[in-house]
Amino acid sequence: MWWATIRTVLFYLVSVPFTLTWAAFFGLIAYMIPYPLRYYLVIGGWARVMHLCTLYILGIRVRVHGRENVPQQACVIVANHQSAWETYFLQLLFHPQSQVTKASLLKIPLFGWTFAMMKPIAIDRNNRRQAMTQVVALGSQRIAQGNSVLIFPEGTRAAPEQLLPFRQGGALLAQQAGCVMVPVSHNSGQYWRNDQFAKRAGTIDIHIHTPLDTGAGEPAELMARAAATIQHQLHGLARKSETIKSRE
Repeated sequence: MWWATIRTVLFYLVSVPFTLTWAAFFGLIAYMIPYPLRYYLVIGGWARVMHLCTLYILGIRVRVHGRENVPQQACVIVANHQSAWETYFLQLLFHPQSQVTKASLLKIPLFGWTFAMMKPIAIDRNNRRQAMTQVVALGSQRIAQGNSVLIFPEGTRAAPEQLLPFRQGGALLAQQAGCVMVPVSHNSGQYWRNDQFAKRAGTIDIHIHTPLDTGAGEPAELMARAAATIQHQLHGLARKSETIKSRE
């Protein structure tokens, strides 16, 4: 555990100054760069460096399953939420992308100001009705502009192997925008736990599942199908993890 703690400290010593410097630099010039090139330079470049830090400093590798399920057109991505890892790694799989995020993030000096130019969908989680309206209205605009929209329907980070109830915003947005909804599952929380400072080396498995046609069906039914798909995969990943531990 001590080695994992050292690596985690080193990770933050590298990634935090890098993020602030990156945000400060592009905060001065990003408005002059046309979108979506702005997205690929700012978010894409940042996410790639963060992934390399995760790989070479923390020792966390990634196996991606189902790349063929990434649609050619903009879509709604609904993923389980276990750590900060998926907020940047998913940027490398679906792009350009707008994330549904907390409005408070845009108030962070340097980082928030630059992030605001990347077309996020910032919501106030304390007002759920207004937040839902914002997600559908702004999300539809983003999809029409060619951006996929990432939503964590649990609303907060969950413990490893746990799946919290799904909210219906993802399905409502997909139906309003006339696009497919792509469930994504992963086990990042096994290595990047919210209740522990030290990050554990290992391999995160991320699965991009078959897109769901949202043209028919009630939003609650569509989200239930997405949740069932993700839950089934989480159970499979948990069994796989237990098998590996038993062999060690």
